[in-house]
Amino acid sequence: MQYATVRQSSDYIKTDRVAPMGLTPVQYELFNCGDDDIFKFGYAKLKGLPDFLSKYFVKRYLKTFRKSGRFTANTWLRTTLDNGVLERVENVLQRHPIIETVKVSESNIQTIDEDGKRINTTKTIALHEFSRHQVVEFAKKIADEMFIVQQDFLDENLHSCKTKEAIDKKVKSLYYKLGRLTELKGITPQFWDKYHKGLITSEQIGISIMKMCDEDWWTRKLWQKRSYLREHLAIAVGQVQAAASPYASREAIAEWRTQKKKNSQFLKTMQLINEEDEEEQLGLDEMFYKTVSNPAIRRCELMNRMRGFEELAKIYGYVGEFYTLTAPSSYHAIHSKGGFVKKWNFSNPRDTQDYLCRVFARVRAALKRRNINIFGFRVVEPHHDGTPHWHMLFFMEQKHVETVRAIFAKYALEEDGNEAGANEHRFTAKAIDWEKGSATGYIAKYIAKNIDGYACDDDVDDETGEKLKDVAKNVCAWASKWRIRQFQQIGGAPVSVWRELRRKHGQLVGDQQIDALIQAADDGDWTKYTELQGGAFVSRKDLVARTVYEDRKPNKYGEISKKIIGIFNQLKPIFELIGTRLKKWKLVKKSVLASQQELVNHSVRSTAWSSVNNCTDQKIDNIGEEINTDEKIDKEQQVQALISRKIGWLLRKKIRLTDEMYNELVRTGSVRVKDGRYLSVDYGELRLSYLKRNEVTENDWKNSRTKTIN
Repeated sequence: MQYATVRQSSDYIKTDRVAPMGLTPVQYELFNCGDDDIFKFGYAKLKGLPDFLSKYFVKRYLKTFRKSGRFTANTWLRTTLDNGVLERVENVLQRHPIIETVKVSESNIQTIDEDGKRINTTKTIALHEFSRHQVVEFAKKIADEMFIVQQDFLDENLHSCKTKEAIDKKVKSLYYKLGRLTELKGITPQFWDKYHKGLITSEQIGISIMKMCDEDWWTRKLWQKRSYLREHLAIAVGQVQAAASPYASREAIAEWRTQKKKNSQFLKTMQLINEEDEEEQLGLDEMFYKTVSNPAIRRCELMNRMRGFEELAKIYGYVGEFYTLTAPSSYHAIHSKGGFVKKWNFSNPRDTQDYLCRVFARVRAALKRRNINIFGFRVVEPHHDGTPHWHMLFFMEQKHVETVRAIFAKYALEEDGNEAGANEHRFTAKAIDWEKGSATGYIAKYIAKNIDGYACDDDVDDETGEKLKDVAKNVCAWASKWRIRQFQQIGGAPVSVWRELRRKHGQLVGDQQIDALIQAADDGDWTKYTELQGGAFVSRKDLVARTVYEDRKPNKYGEISKKIIGIFNQLKPIFELIGTRLKKWKLVKKSVLASQQELVNHSVRSTAWSSVNNCTDQKIDNIGEEINTDEKIDKEQQVQALISRKIGWLLRKKIRLTDEMYNELVRTGSVRVKDGRYLSVDYGELRLSYLKRNEVTENDWKNSRTKTIN
């Protein structure tokens, strides 16, 4: 073995110590502690872990050593790692076969040379150790390979096809070939299940083929897989728990914070512009804080809907039930009081969430077969090790309570129902006592904890013992990492229609049923809104108001998504659209707008100063009266202000004003431009029309002046 000589300093003496060659920076940090026994023991225990995992153990090992001594540090590390850490890591990796197919054989890895300096060497690494750059480069490589396969296949097979049916058959074969290659890389192609069920369409085949040949698609898929894998490994080695970092790893929390900061910066740099009236502009950040994307508004809306359901239950004499649904112990990685769960099945939070969704789907199917209706909300939150569990607040008829409880218990205990503690913890139910307090109060804490910790300064988290407000960020990072939907409404009228109704701001439309809904939504009355829509148990086909969608422009893969444009009364025999999104906005960088503004003095025309400005009076033909110089200048300043504000619009319309055209616009309020239309000043706005404005009155100019925004 080769060794490096490293000079170690202390308060009393200087010594020369010998370090093995090829240490990673994390291992070198362990060596630098100054204690050979600590280094040798720690190195032997940690050498099987990747650097991003061993870093946590090294820092805690050294911290324990400095605080409590060698014996305590060694005991902690031995107890932790000999408890099956390496085995857990190995089993987690086996659940992600992508690590066998996505590798970089030679990559620059930093180690320590003979002089204690960092050097680059080569090492084969798998996806979970990739940097962002390596993910992007690997995605480019795969996309290029797929594109070549596609082109070769088309060149070899399409020339012999004589009919559209024959071409479609060959393209379907191409989809399967690319799909198998993608699957071998550890990624599931889009519409893969539909293909095997014989339900895939030619449009879906085309979309998926384009994605499998696109480097951006591969980058997103690989980065998501890497993200899941690293967090899964962090859970396996105990880095996600109350004693370390509850709910999410430190890396996941740091990534979430970084992304939040990037999102905030992006919002501040973008401007929304009304496509039909470019004078109307709004900062994207300002719009964001007005929508349910704002955590505070989302929390308030959830609480309002929950309270509305509670009031509805009281009106109709329903009872409230608070349920908690938890997965079997094999889905949990860490015991509630610490220590690895021996029979962990190596599931991650996403797997557990899917399990809980399957249980609830069976419950709802069983309730439907018995014609039992429930309504309310469910909230998903994590245990301290990231394993999700559900809290549910449901309302129902009193006569159905025991049946609903029995059905929930049956399906909750279907898997490993005989294990110790299953009957006590897997499913719990608590009846709401209206006299003791609000039903919404039971779930309010969970809503706040999963959004922003609002009004939870003094509340303590049951899982960690920390203040709820302090752990809210961890919960948000957890939900973001695993893409888990935290809140879901069960039963009742859709919130999408409610939000569209609120866009009307109380403006009635002449439809008695819709007007009543608009008024209820504008008043924030979820109870009345639900009643008017048909009640808590209304089916979709019996709703009064439904949303209307239109297709967006296809993306680069040919996918067409839909967007809401309004609502309609589906109980009426004739369809009538009630528009709720009357303005079309486009996103523009504020820096681009600033650059356009700088062109004001150069792009449309130079500022017009003609001899008429020096006259004491000037007759304007279409007004037919004398005005003094000050009034003339005032009108010209109004036009200049309009042009300055509308510069971007004028440039896109390719409108350039000569001095003569400008003077006519000031004088008459209208001028004919190159395409035959007339540019007019109407009530403080520049407008294009094929009709000439015949007359501009003094009142028009006054209105123009008062409505002009400088």
